[in-house]
Amino acid sequence: MKNRILAKLAGETAIYGITHTLGRLINFLLVPLYIKLFTPDDYGVISTYYAVVGFAIVVLMYGMETAFFNFSREEKPEKVFATAQISLLVTTGVLMLVGLTCQQGIANFLEHPNQTDYVRIFVFILALDALSNLPLAWLRFKKMPIRFGLIRITNILVNIGFNLFFLLLVPWLVKKGYDLTFFDPEFGVGYIFLSNLFASMVMFVMLLPYWKPISEGFDGHLWKRMWKYGRPLVIIGLAGIVNEMIDRILLLKMLPNEVADFEIGVYSAFYKLSMFMTIFVQSFRFAAEPFFFEQSKGEDPKLIYAKVMHYFVIALCLIFLVTLVFLKQIGPLIITREVYFRHPNAMMLTPILLLANLFLGVMYNLNIWYKLNDKMRIGMWISIGGALGTIALNVALIPVIGILGSAIATLVVYFGMAVASYMLGQKHYAVPYNLKMIAFYIILCQALYWLYAFLNRILSDYALVWSALTLIAFIAVVYMIERPTKNRKFAA
Repeated sequence: MKNRILAKLAGETAIYGITHTLGRLINFLLVPLYIKLFTPDDYGVISTYYAVVGFAIVVLMYGMETAFFNFSREEKPEKVFATAQISLLVTTGVLMLVGLTCQQGIANFLEHPNQTDYVRIFVFILALDALSNLPLAWLRFKKMPIRFGLIRITNILVNIGFNLFFLLLVPWLVKKGYDLTFFDPEFGVGYIFLSNLFASMVMFVMLLPYWKPISEGFDGHLWKRMWKYGRPLVIIGLAGIVNEMIDRILLLKMLPNEVADFEIGVYSAFYKLSMFMTIFVQSFRFAAEPFFFEQSKGEDPKLIYAKVMHYFVIALCLIFLVTLVFLKQIGPLIITREVYFRHPNAMMLTPILLLANLFLGVMYNLNIWYKLNDKMRIGMWISIGGALGTIALNVALIPVIGILGSAIATLVVYFGMAVASYMLGQKHYAVPYNLKMIAFYIILCQALYWLYAFLNRILSDYALVWSALTLIAFIAVVYMIERPTKNRKFAA
């Protein structure tokens, strides 16, 4: 029975993974284009604006997505959806008004005072995305991953189409002598943001049929309960974005103006090389959040959670190794300008950031205990501690080792938060995680990678051989340990 349940989660994760990975890979094809067309300084501007968006969307959602999954266990799901979406409609309208009124102040804060156009574009992107998130959650709740994925892929394809139109086709037509008065070469990266806006508009329209439950109307009593549940999630979400994005903003503020955008551009480009890890983690989250809430009502959910973590870590370790042992083949395909690789810390960033994202994935898996048991305030304090640690370590390390300091800070904080979540979780909702095997697999993948790096350094002519042998060794060890036996039981 438990194996069937795990197979169901694996199947849904695979569907989300295929659609999400396909979408992200298609979108990822834009990265070499951006790097080729824009300087690292311009790429740094792109990263900075999207970092701010990460903070803003958490505030705009104020925990309503997770609250929807939680309260749909005990209330009519249509009523929960309607209450949350009507609330989001009102608050999004208010925050749009504030954003448009304060656009010059926001542009000044981002140190691009002449680009209020960028701010206006992002105000509308945020509004559309905030109002699209709950309908997307409805699709996840109703177990419609294929439809969810098709909408997301359409969003990405529209984004790519407009990017190619504005960045390649229109400039080519202008060079050929066509008079395209709507095109302003000085707008630069603004066309990337404008393409995003058009894509968000298309996704918003595609999701309108899934607003039907809004006819259930607003329930004030239910909203108060959802708001109380969701408030800590805002802090948790903001703290999570601090951990994920504040390094770009601190780099912008702490590094000399003449190099800040360049350094952020290099850091962001190499961060992209951890995409396979982040895609898998995000795909897992899409499937796992409604799955965990659903299983909480079933038989022996704690053992199921422990098994999920066990196999999840094995998958993360495999992704870690695949990315790094083929980094020399993958890297130049994505980062197409040699100037990025000439940065002294360039090749050290990816293994550190990959390991950091591995612990981030572990933490996401662990955090289910406080969501299931209404211990959101404890989760909030873990997140606040992580955010404060991220800021402190970045402030301490950036002046000394620059972008490498930001990468190290990310790793230290995600590891610390995973440990804190585990220790507190065992006190309030003890899940029998097999810590010895989880630690073994993480240490194994690290040892194999550094052995590969050593062999590749002294015998570089056999790089692909070392890559293959590293993966074979990891898979063989996993098989020997995990292979089914007649009397095998899951040892927690």
